[in-house]
Order: sequence, then structure tokens, then C-alpha cells
Amino acid sequence: MKKLRLLLLTAFVAFTCSAQKPLSYTKVIQKEGMTAQQLYEASKNWFARTYVDSKAVMRDATPGKELTGKGKLVFSTNMMYSSIQGYIGYLIDIQFKDGRLKFTMSDFRHDPSHEAKYNNHMGVLVDSLPKDLKDIGIEGMNRKASYKYYFKNGVPLCEKQFNELSKSLEEFIDKRDETKDEW
Repeated sequence: MKKLRLLLLTAFVAFTCSAQKPLSYTKVIQKEGMTAQQLYEASKNWFARTYVDSKAVMRDATPGKELTGKGKLVFSTNMMYSSIQGYIGYLIDIQFKDGRLKFTMSDFRHDPSHEAKYNNHMGVLVDSLPKDLKDIGIEGMNRKASYKYYFKNGVPLCEKQFNELSKSLEEFIDKRDETKDEW
């Protein structure tokens, strides 16, 4: 009985350790001397300046504590993978505490610009490519090759967008803090 329990525990640990997780990036930005409310207001202004229609992408469910928004990246492909050309949508979540904020981008999902004869929605980007794509619901030769291309090119694109947006937010808050009394 003990051997069976140990075997089941080992199988469970092996399964959970090898499971892919949806791609997500997080950065904590320290801003000493600023309250959570000041950081919230500055981040709300950053949303308005960063996105063309901030009201369409931003949801303000818990004012002063958290901001959530949606964005899209253009996902360009070469001629061979033109059926998956389109967009990668993502969520932004910003949480606030006195002196710091936590900036998270997650839920990177593919949306093709046109429908193909086969299912050309590549779904969620995961943090590592599994050995067998059936584990994440990708079946069929066209979809497997397309998902590998999507993963190989989409992950660096999402990471680049995260770095640009987090840097932009940090610089915006720094600039707002420096110039708030100089008018």
C-alpha cells in the first residue's frame, strides 16, 4: 500500500512539474514616497495616453487598488504561415500598494485575421512548448506546425511588448512625479 501511494505521489509530482502554464510576465515597480492612490492615478493616466481608446480597454473594478485592461499585438507571419497571421490579445493587471505597484501581463491569446478551412485559432501561449502538442489541445499536422511557429515567434514578441510597456509605465510615473509641481 505504501509503495502504491509513493508511486501515485511521484506520478502526480511528475505530471504537475511538466505541465505548461499560460505565459505571464510580472514586474514590481518601486516608487518610494508615492501613495497607492497616487500610483493608481498616474497609471490610469498612462493607460489613457498609451491606448487610443482607454475606456474600451480599461476596466476599473476596484478603484484605487487595481486596474485591468486589454491590448492587442500584431502577429505577422511569413507566406507559409499566413493562415495564422492576426493578433495576440493580452490582459494587463496593475495592483497598487504604498511605494510600489505590480505590473502583470498575461492571457496571451491568438486571434487570426481571417478564418481558414481548419481551426486556425492557436489559443493561449504557454511558457514552454510541450513534447506532445495534444497536451494543450493542438491536433492535426497543420495546427502542430502552426502552433510551433506561433510559439517560436509569439513568445519573444510578447516579452518585447511587456518590456516596452513596463518601461513606459515606469518612465511615465517618474516624469509625472518630477514635473507635478513645475507648472
